[in-house]
Amino acid sequence: MSWLENFMGGNDNNMNDRDIALNMLASSKAGVGMLSAALVETTNPELRQMLSSQLTAGINGHFQLSDMAIRNGWYNAYDEPLEQIYAVSKETKNIIR
Repeated sequence: MSWLENFMGGNDNNMNDRDIALNMLASSKAGVGMLSAALVETTNPELRQMLSSQLTAGINGHFQLSDMAIRNGWYNAYDEPLEQIYAVSKETKNIIR
């Protein structure tokens, strides 16, 4: 089995809930960043209002998703930085094997 197959969960390519939630968190973070960048560049008041509403909804959704991931133990936001680095390093080693 290749490291990519290992990363994707074997030959069946099924992602588990944790993988999906963390992927959604990353996408949500990127979306909020893009909306905020677009908002500060906008001069049209109507477009500014629309982007502001979308940004607020995106932030609220991101908070709900991150709270769920923390509650389920999929995202350890409160660990010490060195513990977080160790956990990521350990997970990376498991993927590459």
